[in-house]
Amino acid sequence: MKKLWVGMLVAALAGLSTAWAINHQRFGHRVARFGPFGSDNDLVPAKLGKHLEVQVPVGRPIVELVDSPNFDFGVMAPDTKGEHSFVVKNVGTDNLQLRLGASTCKCTFGDLEREMLAPGEQTEIKLSWFVKSDAEDFSQSAEVITNDPAMVVIRFGISGKVVEDIDVVPETWSFGEVATGEPIEVKGTIYSFLKTDIASTDLKFSSEELTALSEFEVEPFQPNAENDGIRSTARQGFRVTARIKPGMRQGAISQNLLFGFKRLNEQGEEIRPEDGSDPKKEKPYVIAPVKGSIVGPLSMIVSSRLQGEAGGSYIYDFGRIEKDGSRVAKAFVVLKGVERELTNLRIGDIDPAGVIKATLGEPKGQGSMKLFPIEIELVPGDEPVERMGRNTSDYGTIWIESDNPKVAKMRIAVKFAIDAK
Repeated sequence: MKKLWVGMLVAALAGLSTAWAINHQRFGHRVARFGPFGSDNDLVPAKLGKHLEVQVPVGRPIVELVDSPNFDFGVMAPDTKGEHSFVVKNVGTDNLQLRLGASTCKCTFGDLEREMLAPGEQTEIKLSWFVKSDAEDFSQSAEVITNDPAMVVIRFGISGKVVEDIDVVPETWSFGEVATGEPIEVKGTIYSFLKTDIASTDLKFSSEELTALSEFEVEPFQPNAENDGIRSTARQGFRVTARIKPGMRQGAISQNLLFGFKRLNEQGEEIRPEDGSDPKKEKPYVIAPVKGSIVGPLSMIVSSRLQGEAGGSYIYDFGRIEKDGSRVAKAFVVLKGVERELTNLRIGDIDPAGVIKATLGEPKGQGSMKLFPIEIELVPGDEPVERMGRNTSDYGTIWIESDNPKVAKMRIAVKFAIDAK
């Protein structure tokens, strides 16, 4: 038994010795990839940069990009092709090798003018791309592989804005908050990238009420790089101004400004369908969203059932009225500002009439405001009525009006469902 244990020990030692010898022969005599490392903690993060510099051969290629690797092409139309050349220079002491790598899209192609650069030489790398999408933004990239150990991959990127025919700037024309009784001015710019000239025909808002209070001005101009940046390639530009007289009700305004136009031929005459244009592709109006808010001295005191914003529209939510449920609500209309002593309020139009009733009580003074108690009552009729706010027109409506032109009317929306009596 003793001889057996001795034999096993000798065999194990022999196996370990053989394994060590094989490992040393294959790997032990080689220097580590980043240079020799000691066991005395002499390599710390602060010294890593200098340590790696020592390991890099003195003679090597070094990539230098003459310009940025990212190019903004500005504005392009869908189904068009763009090209740009990037310059690469070898500032090292050995030959620089280049080859094309991957691209993020098949619509982006790279072209190498030369695949090897001697020290001091430079070449152009041409990137071409095809804008297939009508999405607002376009961004792609392509790679070039090099033998510069410090820059193995160069990623070139191209990006820009895609416009089909007409570009509206800004995307939404906002006039912020304007007090009732004050005029409103809305401004924006329209750029045309069409292949033919256009001329403005008419302007209007999607609201007839707003159009009736508005005056419009259109100033054509020629876009240029200094003032219009990436939109300098547009064929035409139009500065549009809408001046709105006082008279709009309090609350948020969200409308569209419609810029009507016609296409012109080289003689400046209108191109009609019989002249070869496709009537299905005609776009008689460019749409610019317009938003803002008209705030005034009228507001309400909100509650769990009455929601809204100061100077805006309010919604009173009765919900679905059960057989024995309350059909009467009470709230307060608030009149603030210097006009409060010169203004009387009244109930205006109500819809549906006869189903909704509203009564204003005598005002109560409270510091810099007047509080008008208002009572809203639902009256059952011969038919059930449901106005549960499924869309903007699915509400009952109460208008609060005044005898003062400086105090615009205010809308109270009523959400309810009531059975027949």
